[in-house]
Amino acid sequence: MSLNIPFRGILSIVIRNHFIFMNRELKHLELTEGQIPCIMAISKRPGITQDDLARMFHIDKGTIARTIRKLEEKNRVSKVPDPKNRRRYLLSLTPEGEKLIPEILRVEKKWENIIFKGFKDEERHAMFKKMEKMAENSLEICKNQSEESENCEKG
Repeated sequence: MSLNIPFRGILSIVIRNHFIFMNRELKHLELTEGQIPCIMAISKRPGITQDDLARMFHIDKGTIARTIRKLEEKNRVSKVPDPKNRRRYLLSLTPEGEKLIPEILRVEKKWENIIFKGFKDEERHAMFKKMEKMAENSLEICKNQSEESENCEKG
């Protein structure tokens, strides 16, 4: 079966179906797909700030703030004032939040196994490497365009 659609459309299909899959699989945890990246980042870097998350995911600060607030309300994330800067908060997972990690990882692995069905291990690894390179390229071009527009505004 050939979908005969542009690359952007193919990416959109995979991303949208991942979103639906994760929401369905994690519904029993009252966890949305949009909260998962924040939980995973906080688990890997306890003490990360909301600003750090916004930069990491290239998402506006308001969206991150709402996501963290919802996770706080469900006792999955805690915020403590940064002793070096009282306007910032350091984020960490609560014990309740820590319990989510194995289930999230299990469901992510299940998704990967579904979408990589029929791929050999080498093909799967090569695809990851190529997609990482594409992500790097896309970040680089956006960074360059952002810097150019700032220079245009100044000049």
